[in-house]
Amino acid sequence: MTRYMNLLLVIGVLIAAAMVYDMKHDAERSAERVAELQRQIEEERERLQLLRAEWSLLNDPSRLQTLVERYNDRLQLVPLEVDQITPIENVPARPVQLAPINGSATLGGYAGAAPVVR
Repeated sequence: MTRYMNLLLVIGVLIAAAMVYDMKHDAERSAERVAELQRQIEEERERLQLLRAEWSLLNDPSRLQTLVERYNDRLQLVPLEVDQITPIENVPARPVQLAPINGSATLGGYAGAAPVVR
């Protein structure tokens, strides 16, 4: 009787050891995945920092002024005049939803993929 009890306990210990080993293995894989994700996050942060630095360099006012002067013949830029700014009352109203000719679907905004509205 005690032999069977000892055998059952040994089998139970082996099963428990296998389960603990499996849990340890899963925890190690999870830790590796977390480390990989943290590394990717750091790489993305470095890329963002580089892009921000590049953006600030590209938007430097002295650089932009040099480019405007160099390509002024092609761009033909002029300073903004006060009379070019329109009041909100002069902005056109939102487009009306029109039903297309010979169709049941409405066109979205000014145009649609359906026939032309006349």
